[in-house]
Amino acid sequence: MVNRYMGYPGFKPGDKVVSLAIHPPEIQSGTKATIVSPKVEGLYAVQLPNGELHRWFAWSELEAVNSNPNCNGIHQKGVFVRILNDQGHPHMIHKGMIVKVVKVIPQTLFYDLRMENGMYHRWLADFELIPANLV
Repeated sequence: MVNRYMGYPGFKPGDKVVSLAIHPPEIQSGTKATIVSPKVEGLYAVQLPNGELHRWFAWSELEAVNSNPNCNGIHQKGVFVRILNDQGHPHMIHKGMIVKVVKVIPQTLFYDLRMENGMYHRWLADFELIPANLV
């Protein structure tokens, strides 16, 4: 079965959207936002130094600790990576932190968006967003 959806984001930069879902604490159903950019990149489960698991979008925000020329930009399960960007992550995540990749989903559609209050959010489930002109 071919997934034809992956290469086709439902929204483009500048689109105004409204959330159908609640993402506590900052997003309630009805929260308005603007799409900054749609992206198709890897989705990772990483293990923090304290053993806690955390989801991570965007291979481009992670750098392999030991370069692997065969990875083609996609980090592999079991490798250690350095966090290059901690924007939008909880306080325990720090730029420069070394984490271990424990699961890889190579192609995932997600959106970077900016809410009306100026806060940034990374959104995975575009079925939870609708165009603002429909509200």
